[in-house]
Amino acid sequence: QAPLLVATPHQSSTADSPTFQQTRPLLNITMLATIGYGVASFVIAFVLAALLGSDGGALSKEFPWQFRLAAACRTPVLMLIVVPLSFIRGKYTLARRRLRRYLRGPGGKAAAIRHAAHVDSISEQLRAWDRGGRKRKLRTARSNWAAMSTKLGSNKEECNQIALGHMNEILDVDEDGLTLTCEPGVTMGELTDELLPLGLMLQSHIEMESITIGGLAMGFGIETNSHKVGLFQESVLEYEFVDSHGRRHSVTKDQPELFYALPWSYGTVGFLTSLKVKLLRTQPYVRVEYLPTSSAGELTSQLQRLPAPRGGQGPH
Repeated sequence: QAPLLVATPHQSSTADSPTFQQTRPLLNITMLATIGYGVASFVIAFVLAALLGSDGGALSKEFPWQFRLAAACRTPVLMLIVVPLSFIRGKYTLARRRLRRYLRGPGGKAAAIRHAAHVDSISEQLRAWDRGGRKRKLRTARSNWAAMSTKLGSNKEECNQIALGHMNEILDVDEDGLTLTCEPGVTMGELTDELLPLGLMLQSHIEMESITIGGLAMGFGIETNSHKVGLFQESVLEYEFVDSHGRRHSVTKDQPELFYALPWSYGTVGFLTSLKVKLLRTQPYVRVEYLPTSSAGELTSQLQRLPAPRGGQGPH
C-alpha cells in the first residue's frame, strides 16, 4: 500500500503572530526611549562634571580656545570615559595573563624549550636583516601606544621591526636562592601575581603594572627603596641578548665592560631575550615614617643616613 501522506498545517512563528505585530511598535519606542535616557544622562553628567570639577575657565585667554575647551572637559573625560575604559581593559588584561600562565604552567623544561624557540626566531629575523644588507634601522615591533611613551604617532614605519611580543614568559623562580629568570616582556603585574603568593618580590618592584622588566633593565628603573637597594639594574645578575648578527650572548659580571654597558643602553647593544635578577622576601607589614626636610642638603643627609643599619634590625 502506498504510504499515507498527511498534510500538516503551517504554524506561524511568534514574530508573525498578530499579538507580536501589535506590540512591536511599543518595543521599538521603549528601546529608543531607553537609549535616549542613557544619552541624556551621560550628557548631563558630562556637563556637570565639566562645570564643577574643572578650572579650565581660569586659563589665560592667551591659550587657544581648543586648549581651554580640552582643559575644561578633562574631568568628565577622565570620570566617564577614561576610568571606565581603563577598568575594563585592566580586568581583561588580568584575565588574559592569568589564563596564559595557567595554560603554560610553572617554568621548568617546557618553558626552557619554548624560550629557546623564541630566541631562535629573533636570531633568524636579525640574520635575515643582515643578509639583506642592513638597509634600515632596527626597532622592536611593539606599538607606541603599548609602550611607556608620550609619543602619539609612530616613528617605526621606515625601520626593520623585530617581533618580540612572544617574549613574555617567567622561566624560573628560585625560592631558596632568591632569584628570578624571565623574558623581557613580562610585566610588573605578572610578576606580582607570580611572586607575592610565594612571599617574594623584586629587589626594586615597580608599582606600575604595565611596565616590563626588560624596560627596567635596559632603561632606567627606580623605586622608593632605591636609596637602600639601588637602581633596578643593580639587582640584575645575568643578561641574555641577541646582537645584530643574530648571535646569542649570556653576560654576567665576569664580563664587566659589556655587563655594565647594557643598563641605560635602551636596546642599542642588542635585543634582550632574558635576564636573571635578585629577589627579596616580603614582610606582612610596611613601616612608613614621615620625615620632612626643608633643604636639598638636609634631604641628602637623610637619604645617606636611612640605608644604614639601625638598632641591629638592618636597613629600613
